Amino acid sequence: MSNTFRYPGEFEPQTDVFVEWLPYGEPIKGYDALKPVTEVVRNLIEFGDVQVHINCCPMVEGLEQSCKETLSAAGIDIDVIDFTSYPEDPNSFYFRDNGPNVMVDDAGNTLVVNPSWSFYGRYEKNEGLRDLSRQIGLHAAIGLGCYDIVSSDMVSEGGDREFDGAGVLMCIEDTEVRKRNPGCTKEQVEEEFKRIWNVEKIIWLPQPLYDDDDFRMAPLDYEADGTPIVGASFAAHTDEMCRFVARDTILLAEVTEEEAATSPISAENKRRLDAAYEVVSKATDANGNPYKILRIPASGHIQYIQRPGDDLYDYYHELVGDAFMDGTPWPEDELHLFGATSYCNFLVCNGLVLGQRYWQEGMDESIKEKDAQAEAALQAAFPDRKVVMIDSLALNMAGGGVHCWTKNVYVPRAEG
Repeated sequence: MSNTFRYPGEFEPQTDVFVEWLPYGEPIKGYDALKPVTEVVRNLIEFGDVQVHINCCPMVEGLEQSCKETLSAAGIDIDVIDFTSYPEDPNSFYFRDNGPNVMVDDAGNTLVVNPSWSFYGRYEKNEGLRDLSRQIGLHAAIGLGCYDIVSSDMVSEGGDREFDGAGVLMCIEDTEVRKRNPGCTKEQVEEEFKRIWNVEKIIWLPQPLYDDDDFRMAPLDYEADGTPIVGASFAAHTDEMCRFVARDTILLAEVTEEEAATSPISAENKRRLDAAYEVVSKATDANGNPYKILRIPASGHIQYIQRPGDDLYDYYHELVGDAFMDGTPWPEDELHLFGATSYCNFLVCNGLVLGQRYWQEGMDESIKEKDAQAEAALQAAFPDRKVVMIDSLALNMAGGGVHCWTKNVYVPRAEG
């Protein structure tokens, strides 16, 4: 590998954005997830200055046609979109994690990194859907004219990789080592990551946010009647809590002392974010310079209920089985879920920043206040870019958000 290959920071110029069209419209009855993804596409086309690619899994009958109809009905010019139909696991629609990983060198050459994929620890090696979902990133990159590939058996997902674009990778130790590569030591994972990503340093955050951790392990808390409260995610990624917003600047979520006193979940999130702050406050770039650290509010908790017969209840029951990993029995009547909300799950694309907002009529005013605080924090972090806050709650209910659903890429192209 050329020692000049690097993975650009997301805050650098981008040329392409990939997404996977959702195989269903409502992860939760009454919440249309196609609305936020349509708004993401609209803004990328109008303000992102990128080529948008949408994959419509051919294993879902009629998906590409319904995608085009939905976008056209929203007034979006579908002729400027590149539609593809690479087969993969229809449930693997968060393209951030298994989409194309394109590195570049000083001469404009590209290198595609192909880590292994396990659908967040669910699939064993060489399972059919696991391999299909791993291949799609390569298909997408080859479609851009990127043919040189470096592969690895180390499992890793894009949502847990943050690059400063100058030799430093930030990710979560608990996720990358214990959850995704349990047969490896931290030293082995670090050595392999340095090889395939060509970085000099890795900033290891200790743990993910509590409500972004693998919900299969144990409930987050319990209602007064003993009903378990469960997170809606099993990703455990850094893009829910800590992001590079410039080569020398890190944006980290924050839980206040007052918020921590309101619930055990907020208290645990504060503990984990404080531990992350201890790490990033002492971290340095490849030249030994410390990073500036900005803070953004942690999102409020938005709870919803699923019951037997609801799609998400049945799907999560299939993933968990009769009991969580800690032995807690699966709730047979109601599943109380916390949405996978986060203000850190934003997309940066040239002059555009797509953030997330959550307040809707009837919700507590504190959520509206947090939305405004988060927007102000993003605008302060990106003063020269257009910040658009997407009403993303329906998308988050399916386990991820705007950043999870998109995969931005920079591919040098000859002018003319």
